[in-house]
Amino acid sequence: MVQVGDVSIGSGKPKICASITETDRKSIIAAADILLQKRVDIIEWRIDYYSEVHHWDMVLETLQRLKMSLYGRPLLVTFRTKAEGGCQEIETPEYRELLDNIAQSGLVDMVDVEIFKDINYSDLSGEPAADVKEKFEELKNWIAALRQKVTVVGSYHNFNMTPEDDDLAGRMKLIIESGVDIPKMAVMPENRMDVMRLMMFTLKMTEQTDKPLITMSMSRIGSISRIAGEAFGSAVTFGSIGQESAPGQLPVNKLEEMLEMVGIPKARYIEYPHQFSGGMKQRVVIAMALE
Repeated sequence: MVQVGDVSIGSGKPKICASITETDRKSIIAAADILLQKRVDIIEWRIDYYSEVHHWDMVLETLQRLKMSLYGRPLLVTFRTKAEGGCQEIETPEYRELLDNIAQSGLVDMVDVEIFKDINYSDLSGEPAADVKEKFEELKNWIAALRQKVTVVGSYHNFNMTPEDDDLAGRMKLIIESGVDIPKMAVMPENRMDVMRLMMFTLKMTEQTDKPLITMSMSRIGSISRIAGEAFGSAVTFGSIGQESAPGQLPVNKLEEMLEMVGIPKARYIEYPHQFSGGMKQRVVIAMALE
């Protein structure tokens, strides 16, 4: 479990994180005001949508306004490039400087780091070359410095496919080794079997690490993974109030209703899906029908 303010991530039902994707300061603050009226645990500012993201003075002023508007609600800041499903491009030095400045500002609780931004997974698997090892150590040191100030989510995104289980396991191992507080994976399914594979993979990984995990299968057919995390071990689910920040993201209101509908009693967390009672199975079936 990871404690962020009053929110316990990895304990109880999945926490709802709602994303702000507006492009200007006035709209960002207005979106935050709307979210405060919703049953949202964490608010994510997708800073790559912000038109002034490359101007630190503007970012800082918006962060100050946003922090005051949230009244203690945990704030996660995320920048995604276009290849990662985001809106803008950024070079690695500027990306790191931006997250460093955000963490040092004292205005945010969490930042998201894309783990394989500059390191190819294939280069790290097996026996990596010396320069690749050095680059990974540098990443780990940077993450360790960030963790002195904020909670760090370490992400992997694949918008083309759901890798095979061995690939998922290898990537998750490296994300955990990077030292982040909360490993996260979001992948694209080609069919329902891909969705089930990811959920079963998540369940197995919860037995191998004490870190809370976030996993999701994107697109409409992956919606079940966003609402059945309580059964399979994903600690946070992402919702929207307007434009979705990732394929298959559900509106916050609908997400809350579904989480309540398919909630799995805590005593059943250790069971595999085939061990669920008829009632538990019905809840999962309902979720799949509603997606």
